[in-house]
Amino acid sequence: MDCGICERAHHPKRLPFLCVVDARNALYEGRVVNTKMLMEAEAIEFKVNKLLSDNDASPGSPEPHRPSRAYIEHCASEEHKAKERTERIIASADKLRDEVAAAKKEIAKKRAAIARKKADLAAAAQGVPARRNREMDEVKKAIKMTKYGWDREYEAMAQYKTALCMEVAKLYRLQRVRRGNPVRFEYKIGGIDIIDLQHMNSIQPEILSASLSHITHLLFLISHYLAIRLPAEITLPHNDYPRPTIFSLSSSYQHGEVAFPGSSPIPPDPRDRQFANVPFPRPLFVDRPLTSLIKEDSATYNAFLEAVCLLSYDIVWLCRTQCVPVGDSTNHFDAFSGIGRNMYNLVNSSLQRNPQQIVDDIGMQMVAPNGGEHDDFGKTAPRMGLYSHGSGHTFLGSAVGNELTRNFKLPNPIKLTDKLKSKLNHVENPIPEWEVLEDDAWAPDDGDDGVLVGGARPMPKVGERGARFGAESYMSVSTAKSGGSGDNPPTMTNVAANGRDHERGEKSTSGWTKIKSR
Repeated sequence: MDCGICERAHHPKRLPFLCVVDARNALYEGRVVNTKMLMEAEAIEFKVNKLLSDNDASPGSPEPHRPSRAYIEHCASEEHKAKERTERIIASADKLRDEVAAAKKEIAKKRAAIARKKADLAAAAQGVPARRNREMDEVKKAIKMTKYGWDREYEAMAQYKTALCMEVAKLYRLQRVRRGNPVRFEYKIGGIDIIDLQHMNSIQPEILSASLSHITHLLFLISHYLAIRLPAEITLPHNDYPRPTIFSLSSSYQHGEVAFPGSSPIPPDPRDRQFANVPFPRPLFVDRPLTSLIKEDSATYNAFLEAVCLLSYDIVWLCRTQCVPVGDSTNHFDAFSGIGRNMYNLVNSSLQRNPQQIVDDIGMQMVAPNGGEHDDFGKTAPRMGLYSHGSGHTFLGSAVGNELTRNFKLPNPIKLTDKLKSKLNHVENPIPEWEVLEDDAWAPDDGDDGVLVGGARPMPKVGERGARFGAESYMSVSTAKSGGSGDNPPTMTNVAANGRDHERGEKSTSGWTKIKSR
């Protein structure tokens, strides 16, 4: 049947539906088949009903072998069940047969793969030890080459650090001057004498502050170039902070923004709970002589002494980290008090070459062949710049670095401050000494019976013994003679000598005790 719309012949498989007529044509054959099946079922049903009706119409027939309707239905049902069970069994058997065949094929494939792997393993196991040793040697060689390159680069960087430190010391004019006979050395920075902690009382405050400022700035730059974090934090002058200061060991790097000593404190941020306690920075400057400062402002005097001891502690600690010898190990205070000597040894003792020679040596080492071995490279490299906090090669925070710093055995800065304070006070007010008096000093003097405290005596003539300076006191004792020996043994007496006596070369008699003979 042709379509009246698209005008083409109908084909149920090759041509698809394009309109209602095509759909009708596609369903036409199915409808015909369905109609045939219904007609056949109706004819079969008619025959069955007829047979059943014939059996019901003659129940008393004489044929005993004829089955009943129920028996026939039962037999048909059993036959149908048997057929279905047989079909299921046959399907299961076919399925199992297919599975067994697939399993056999899989087993065969696995056996072939295992045999192939065994063959490969046997072939590979023949040269395993030699190949393993060869690969291990290659890895070790690569590690050594990498480590050698790392060491060479770090040594070059250490030499660059040393060159920078020497250049900045040269810019600050850090120098050692030879004086007098016997030979003694003086150290200068920027044309100013570097202070000795034991002689600060006699230095003008301007020179003292300028010398400490130069040393502080130079020390800060050297520690920055060497990537070293000093134990006592240094604060250089900056905006609203005109003078250098230093923090104690416990408060260093543990605070926020701190105001300059003497200015109004910065109010802390209530939201910042990290730095609740604001430490007090120790000043590295003075505005008056120390002899006046100790009388007028003892707190500032103590803070200044602690500041210079902390600065000296930083210098000695930095020298120890760079393997630079510092003074005598038996006398810690003398090693700490020579700030100029320690700074000079730090930038000069570890390397006796100028910066241009260092740069030339670095260039020669960098252009060396990659395969070459520099046996004496590590021996000639300087020790300064080896340990730092800014590199993983020889990190001071590692186990080796911690062991190095633990072996320093440096005294506590508080103890150094007490020692320095006692030495400065001893220079200002010397302790009385003992002196042996001559025999004529113990001659009987009847006019000096009793005890005299204070007062003034008549001024003696020039060259006469017993000159007195100020209000001294003495005590004389006169007793009745007894039958004893008339010898007058020499007696030790305590004599306090002031500064003018030392300048004039005379012996002072202030504070002595005179005992008469019996």
